[in-house]
Amino acid sequence: MKELEVAQKVKAKKRPLLRRLWRGLLVLLLAVTAATWLVQHHVVSSAQPFVHAVGNVPVADCILVPGARIYANGEPYPMLVDRLAIARELFGLGKAPLIVVSGRGGGGLAVDEVAAMRRWLEQRGVPKHAIEDDPLGLRTVDSLRRCRAVYGHTSVIVASNDFHVPRMVFLGRHCGLVSFGVAAPPLYQYTFSALWKNRGREVLARVKACLEVYVLGID
Repeated sequence: MKELEVAQKVKAKKRPLLRRLWRGLLVLLLAVTAATWLVQHHVVSSAQPFVHAVGNVPVADCILVPGARIYANGEPYPMLVDRLAIARELFGLGKAPLIVVSGRGGGGLAVDEVAAMRRWLEQRGVPKHAIEDDPLGLRTVDSLRRCRAVYGHTSVIVASNDFHVPRMVFLGRHCGLVSFGVAAPPLYQYTFSALWKNRGREVLARVKACLEVYVLGID
């Protein structure tokens, strides 16, 4: 009987401890969620004044297209086609005299994003001399940093998918580039899961961008 009473007392003591533990975890989760939302909102709101429609974007030194996945035959994936199509349109409107294709270069047909982007543009009438290759733009921040430091551009129009443009503009301006953004309209009907996956990853990428700018240093 006494053993049963002792066991009940121990169990009763554990309950408040578990409740406090769950409350603490919930508070921590809410705090992390709120901080993540604030940080990614800061990136979007900072970039928003510099994101324009195709016809309204200011003239710049170049149009920057960041790389993305390509097929084994060297053809760009649909989201990369969206980026290239809007870059070609901007070039045709005279918004910049040069298109910089930045991504992974070399390594063969199935992985050379830069060569794939160049081929796509040339096949659709963009002159060879109007395309500049950056084969070391392995991350968004690398593409923007190299656009200024290596290729000497001071102003840029970033052409990418709508979820990506705010981060590119945010990072570009912190890299010392006068940066404007144009969101590429989707030319394909993407699945809900594909959009959810990309937009979800982009929230975390914006948090990382803030860390690079304000904590780790953009260089």
